Amino acid sequence: MKPRIDQNLGIAGEPDKWVHSACILCSNGCGLDIGVKDGKIVGVRGDPNHPVNFGHLGPKGENGWVANNSSRRGTTPMIRRSKGGPLEQVGWPEAMDFFVTNFNAALAQGHENLACYNSGQLTVEEFYTLGKLWRGGLQSSSIDGNTRLCTATSATGLMANFGADGPVASYVDIDQAELLCLYGHNVAEVQTVLWERMLASKRKNGGRIIVADPRKTPTVLQGADLHLQLKAGTNVALMNGIIHLLIARGHVKRDFIDAHTVGFDELDAVTTDYPPERVAQICEIAQEDLETAAEWIGTTPRFVSTVLQGFYQSVEATASSSLVNTVHLLMGAIGKPGAGPLLMAGQPSAMSNREVGAGGSFPAYRNPHNEAHMRDLCELWNIDF
Repeated sequence: MKPRIDQNLGIAGEPDKWVHSACILCSNGCGLDIGVKDGKIVGVRGDPNHPVNFGHLGPKGENGWVANNSSRRGTTPMIRRSKGGPLEQVGWPEAMDFFVTNFNAALAQGHENLACYNSGQLTVEEFYTLGKLWRGGLQSSSIDGNTRLCTATSATGLMANFGADGPVASYVDIDQAELLCLYGHNVAEVQTVLWERMLASKRKNGGRIIVADPRKTPTVLQGADLHLQLKAGTNVALMNGIIHLLIARGHVKRDFIDAHTVGFDELDAVTTDYPPERVAQICEIAQEDLETAAEWIGTTPRFVSTVLQGFYQSVEATASSSLVNTVHLLMGAIGKPGAGPLLMAGQPSAMSNREVGAGGSFPAYRNPHNEAHMRDLCELWNIDF
């Protein structure tokens, strides 16, 4: 993808200054500069040196800043003095006193009487501070974020396969891949900058794109070489069918499997019950299309799979998403250039939340069931175990 600078400026002339930031309105995490004039946001421009977007911006990134200047945006604290009463505008000192008084009243009833629900719009530093305050300082485990609604499946799927909730591939792998498998992921509409990058990779590498989606989305219409238009709710059957064919046709890498995985025999036993003719019937797709997908995956060493809401917010979401990881483990297509699964977050800061422990996890992918991990964290935070 070639660098360019996309810009949307709401004033004539130049801003007083440009402030480096990032767009958090889709999964990409594009770098951008915010134009400031007289203390107000007046526009944005893409950062051509940012490794995610090279200066490109999607429609949300270009136009999201406009909401900051809306007359409907809340800028003044409001409190409700009695249950069922109206919200009243107050000054910041009164608002803070009100908050502290009610917070302390709740805390007096016990640490676990406190609960925190945070936003995916925070920065990684804010997430870490919040998680440390809540878990370490207030000693309450009741903390979570809206990111869990979005990509709990991604976190759980990664932990199921790899024991840690961390990305396995990167956007650079997309640049080098010869096959892209998009599972429940309408990239062309929801991640336009990434879609440009995918199309550039396809052109450069002579690659192909498989899209698994019940809908005929713009992604299908603009770039798919194979559309698996499966029946909604049949994602697990699809993945089991692909795995069945990979094993049956001898595409899997047994040396890699034996050295780096467990449970192959159990997987083989389960997927034996998903021959192509049965899967085609369950998923309501052509058997030939299923076999083509398995053949492309089985004969392309450099392939990347991306997964998003079509798989996450669906029946048996974790199972189907973790099976995407399983395909890569079977093929040894992981941990090397141009290969790996990307169980993506719905917004870039969602990954920040999961990495530093302001959601349902602990900092740096620590396992709460691992005593050594928890003792180490308590020592770092200077609290009792």
